[in-house]
Amino acid sequence: MWTTTFVLTLLYFLIQLGTGFSILAIAPASLVSACRLTKAQFVVLGFSVGASATGILLGALSLFVTDIWLQFATLVVVSCFGLAWSLPSWCPSPNEARAAATWCILSLPIALLTWWWSFGAFSSFPFADIGADVHWMKTAQEYADGGIINPYAAQSYVDLRSGVAGALAGTLGLELLRFTWTYRFFSILFFLLASYAFVQGVYPTSARKWIAFFFAATSNAVALMTNGSLAVVSSVVFLGVLISNAPREANAISARSVLLLTIAAGATLLLAFVLNNNTLVLALLIAGLFLLRIFGGAGRYGAVFLLGCIWPATLVLAHRGSYLFVPIAVASWLMYLAMARMNSAWPSPSLAVLRILSFVLPPIILGIVVSVVGMRFGYIPSMSANDTFSSITELMLGRRIEGGEELFLGSGPLVATIELGRTIGPVLSICTTLGIGCWWMTRPALRNTSGAIGARGDRFVTLVWSWVVGCGLSLAVLSGFPFLYRTSAIILSLFTITATELFSQLFVDSDRSPRYRRALTAAAVALLGTALVILVYAFAWRAELPVARYQAVLRPVELAGVALLVALALLTLIQSRRVSIFALAGIVGLGMAIDKIGLSGINRSYSYGTLPDRTAIVSHYNADELELAHWLRQNLRKGIILSDPYTMGIVRATTGAPVVYLFSNLDTVNEMTATRAKSVVRTILQPAEGDQRLASTCSLIAPLMASISTEVLFQMRRADALSGIMRSVRSARAPGQAPPPADVAAALIPEIPPEEAKAAIKNILGTGENAWELVAIITPRTIEWTHLAANQRLGYFPPAEPIEPTIIDALRAGPFPVLFANRQTVVVRIPCSR
Repeated sequence: MWTTTFVLTLLYFLIQLGTGFSILAIAPASLVSACRLTKAQFVVLGFSVGASATGILLGALSLFVTDIWLQFATLVVVSCFGLAWSLPSWCPSPNEARAAATWCILSLPIALLTWWWSFGAFSSFPFADIGADVHWMKTAQEYADGGIINPYAAQSYVDLRSGVAGALAGTLGLELLRFTWTYRFFSILFFLLASYAFVQGVYPTSARKWIAFFFAATSNAVALMTNGSLAVVSSVVFLGVLISNAPREANAISARSVLLLTIAAGATLLLAFVLNNNTLVLALLIAGLFLLRIFGGAGRYGAVFLLGCIWPATLVLAHRGSYLFVPIAVASWLMYLAMARMNSAWPSPSLAVLRILSFVLPPIILGIVVSVVGMRFGYIPSMSANDTFSSITELMLGRRIEGGEELFLGSGPLVATIELGRTIGPVLSICTTLGIGCWWMTRPALRNTSGAIGARGDRFVTLVWSWVVGCGLSLAVLSGFPFLYRTSAIILSLFTITATELFSQLFVDSDRSPRYRRALTAAAVALLGTALVILVYAFAWRAELPVARYQAVLRPVELAGVALLVALALLTLIQSRRVSIFALAGIVGLGMAIDKIGLSGINRSYSYGTLPDRTAIVSHYNADELELAHWLRQNLRKGIILSDPYTMGIVRATTGAPVVYLFSNLDTVNEMTATRAKSVVRTILQPAEGDQRLASTCSLIAPLMASISTEVLFQMRRADALSGIMRSVRSARAPGQAPPPADVAAALIPEIPPEEAKAAIKNILGTGENAWELVAIITPRTIEWTHLAANQRLGYFPPAEPIEPTIIDALRAGPFPVLFANRQTVVVRIPCSR
């Protein structure tokens, strides 16, 4: 079974890649060479196009073809055409076989280790953390059952996994729960390929690209491919492609090309923002590729059009965060060009400015982090910048930052510090900062006797550019502006280049690099890694700390890593310079990997809270809830679910059933909607006469069903598919409109007479043999959820105690038929439609 899932997961990636190649095949093949795209960069671009386009194409195809087998066959044919047509552009040549083999040797074990610390160590099939996977799994399961992609199942866009995974589930029997396990491993492999594509752009011919790739692979913090992670990783590769297209001689940079590319990227983002529709953006992208073919493609401005329009449009298709990622990538590239131009002549006052920035920025960053920690523990009065940020978000998004909303959850210096800290570990940040200080003190630049920058001047620019821009972006992230921390992958990539240049210039380029310096550096990194493992990562100061039980899971591999660090440190004392340098590179890379493993355990207490007693896995559902979900899938094919968001999450993902209200995350529900849903559940459970309970329940359900999500209406009638596929990707709240305060939300529930309530529900649910049923799922967590205040959240882990027998007896004796019950769950039908 696992072998089948593994093969189908590989097929999943090949289908999306081939679809992207088919779209790119519209443009002339010569455009690839004109843009200096390597094969790895071309693969990343192809997959970025295909992953975003397959869901849109399958959704449009399902409007005209109801047979899912025919839809799947059509997609396979298109994909095979793309893979065959673009074979010369992506398949490694015999001369590149050695590089491909080296990449595989490095990537496969690193990917397996990353998969383990990010997912495998805290999971046990069939239980895992699928909180972020609920929406795409529901869409995929519904597509597998009905042959049409529900455009409303996602909050603002169709997840890149829904289309192809649903087609494989409906045709070849892919099990989506197993797929979530294998998908993570292939995601990591793709991210490692993207890292290699990025360093190829920075080091197109230099052998130090392998050092950069090794450091990037071991420090990789992105372990799951989602729309957002694909967009930010592809933007990193986009930055590498921009740098590779910049001439290495500063004076050869064409100001006109730079200006045109910048304007083209800005115009593309502006047009996509105005259209506000992914289907139209995809149509314009295809039309642009047709124009390239019609007008020759590889002309003077063909590369500018591809890099300035096609690639940004591809990123916007993946995720709306690209409105932030693309400008950062372009601005970083412009900074690279500016530094190259400023340092092309001697003397240059910019050197003093860069030197000051290199020394001043790290203390400022450290000061912000210390202040955030002080505010977190109460040593410094707390401050909120949400009022300032709200003026910006109101101008750009038409909404202020309100408590309980996603913008609020993604804002603030504390959130930014935690997210940036989990991405950039102490080993990389401390060692790179010390290395920068040492480098500026010993060799600021290499210049010839005439005063012009020497043959290695591009390395000087690369080092200073990556460090200054990376620190500047870190400062911007630490400001706490909403979701700016999602650019952490770009910052990590820049610091990886800084670490590579420092390592290469201090230990590889200089033939006179003393052996004691390598041994001293190895000892320092080994001691730093050992201290972090013993004092922070593997052992908690107190057993009752939330991180203690997470640390115990990762402790064996961390101690093994420390032992390997010591062994490699001893190898740096060997006479052979090659072995000594390889050992030192291994120590630095292994130190970064230990950082990621240790931070993984610490961050889980922040994400999930304390791991309960007798619990060794991270999961928001247990065996009883999984049994419930399987029963519902087999016995309730036309049911609308009402429960707490955690219970609805596993049911939604496993059955594809629609739910009464939408939620973006398991703990992010509109307060007014949550108040209404809680009132319904409390009424079902209240000790009152049967007729009174039923009448009260129906009167509360009517306003809830009156505003029922378009997802439910789509699944029941499927009459608005086209406008759903062409839907807006942004919310449509009126300017200046704010959500009601939590304390008055309950008062806004309108009172509806019982007869009118029944009529309203009957019009939605229908009657007869094909009528849909409204069911409520009651669990101990559901009961706890109904008593929470608006600003309180449920614990992530499922409860261990069974549901009280008196509750089950009361439900059986009431007006709501009990359809299913086990130790922790009860399913009742709400017969308000009769």
